[in-house]
Amino acid sequence: MAVVKLKEVSIIGKLADIDGVATVCGRSGVFHADDAMMQYGDTPDFTAFSEENPYTEPLQTLRDALTRAGKEVNLLDPKESKNIHMSADEAIAYAKDVTAKLKEWEASKAQAQAKLAEYEESMEAMGHFVGLNLDLDEISACEYVNVRFGSLPKENLDKLNAYKENPNVIFTPCTADEERQWGLYFAPAANASDVDRIFSGLKFHKVTLETMTGRPEDTVADLRQKRDAEAQIISQAEASTEALWNAEKTKIQQVYTLLAEKNVYYNAICRSAARYEDNFVIIGWIPKSDEAALKKELSQFKLIELSFKEGKEVAKHNPPVKLHNIPIFRGYEFFTKMYGMPGPEDIDPTPFIAIMYTILFGIMFGDVGQGFFIALIGFGFMWLKMKMQIGRILLHCGISSMVFGFFYGSIFGFETWLNPVHQAMGIAFNHHAGKFIEVMSADTSPYIIYFTMGLGVVMIVISLIINIILKFRHGHIGQAIFSSTGIAGMVFYIGLAGALANLIVGDLCAYIGFNGFNIWWLLGMVVLPLVFIFFQEPLAELFEGHGFRVEGGVGNFIMQNIFEIIVLAIETMSTIMSFLRVGAFVLVHAGMMQVVFSLATVFGGSGGVVYIIIVVIGNGVITALEALLVCIQVLRLNYYEMFNRFYAGDGREYVPVVASEMIEA
Repeated sequence: MAVVKLKEVSIIGKLADIDGVATVCGRSGVFHADDAMMQYGDTPDFTAFSEENPYTEPLQTLRDALTRAGKEVNLLDPKESKNIHMSADEAIAYAKDVTAKLKEWEASKAQAQAKLAEYEESMEAMGHFVGLNLDLDEISACEYVNVRFGSLPKENLDKLNAYKENPNVIFTPCTADEERQWGLYFAPAANASDVDRIFSGLKFHKVTLETMTGRPEDTVADLRQKRDAEAQIISQAEASTEALWNAEKTKIQQVYTLLAEKNVYYNAICRSAARYEDNFVIIGWIPKSDEAALKKELSQFKLIELSFKEGKEVAKHNPPVKLHNIPIFRGYEFFTKMYGMPGPEDIDPTPFIAIMYTILFGIMFGDVGQGFFIALIGFGFMWLKMKMQIGRILLHCGISSMVFGFFYGSIFGFETWLNPVHQAMGIAFNHHAGKFIEVMSADTSPYIIYFTMGLGVVMIVISLIINIILKFRHGHIGQAIFSSTGIAGMVFYIGLAGALANLIVGDLCAYIGFNGFNIWWLLGMVVLPLVFIFFQEPLAELFEGHGFRVEGGVGNFIMQNIFEIIVLAIETMSTIMSFLRVGAFVLVHAGMMQVVFSLATVFGGSGGVVYIIIVVIGNGVITALEALLVCIQVLRLNYYEMFNRFYAGDGREYVPVVASEMIEA
């Protein structure tokens, strides 16, 4: 249950060095930046560092120019980025130069593409009238005849026959495609409006050729030359871009990486600094083990002050918290952080929740086959592919499900497939039907409930022990001894659980020689702790040397504490009973699988395709549904039955400035 000790770093130097200091701190990968004004805000001579970030604009324009050019640039590896020997000014100047060239070529290409599209559109329009032996100059000079070029739907060609007696309607067809007939019609100028109305009714689409001159064949040839010239310009722009990229790719990536990193460091570290005249103050946190390395890197600057502090000296600054767990527990930090980070002096509950969560999941959802698929989907898909933290947790939960499924003798709900294995191991007890545990047996199911209740008692006691340790560590001696979550509360909880065990499993208690209704047990383990809890406040004051005193009057004190004792007794009983759901889920899972097999037998007989389909679908539905429900229920038991007894979750997470992670986010 490790919380890594962090040191507060205080750096004071000249403003001219702030960019370099921020870069060193950022590249260390361990520097958690804090707002320096939180410490110096009450000092009138200090102001927040609010200079404009010089890296944002050149970085953004370079990225945009490369994107428009179809070039993807990635950050270099941190080890490679440390070998970039280039000043910030040189990087900015180079980025602006590359951006200007790319913009120039892009503008030239865009202009050429627009003209090319225009020429192709004109060529397409004119191409339909090649071969008509027309002279557009002569047509445009006509005073008494109007000529309209365009196309109409093929299905409307027959409708022209209705106007064959009209000498003013003359349509000359030309080329055609699948849907439209291209051509032109002539109309006397005096009757042009009437003829235009007729062809409009035939859905004739006009093509404007006013800008065209000469013969269509000559015009198309001229347009083709112009189009080819613009295509050449586009090719030249693309070639120039490609040549620049091939020649400068490495340097461009270096400049991009340098600017991207410095942009992050400036925003995350410089902007959190405080300013005093021409000096700066940067405050941050690093793990104790990284002090020497950071101090060595910062030695290149002539700093006014560089200090590393820890312990009570910086406790008032609310240090961030870094969790450190072995790999098998690391995935469960997701649950810890979701509830809230521990304080610097608290205990990291991750190992506790990892063990309890995994065990409870396996007990509630024990099946070898279904557990295998939960582990496979969780790790293979959700973690490796989707990078979801819950996937690592499901791997462990799936394995736990397989282990308990082996004890239950269940594979995809089939309760007899593992019987030969159990028999070969020499555990074919008659009352267990040839397996370790027969879940649905009337002899076994009550003991599953009793076991889960007992397991719940153990988990609550562990939670109380952790709370007692924390109370002693924080100097709250009175609360650690006399409170309902201290030693008195733990003893009362054990005493009440013992009495309840004697009531529920009296035969087992008698067998082991335990009597929870013994007068001395009840007095020492139930009544006496309640007395201590009743007088916890005055006893804590007395124990800590403040004298025995009752605040608010004796009558008010008695009434208030009587109600608190009643509430405590009810809460204790409900907590013990809360773990009934663990055993209930074991029985529910087995019962739901029996329903699946009953449906498969009714609709599919004793085998066959229908039987297999129903069993497969049933397994899939139950696996998905129960996995979700069990995940939620186990998390609830951890959060509300255990965490509430010892865990505040009021710390803040240690988040070092790492350029690659922040840029990706």
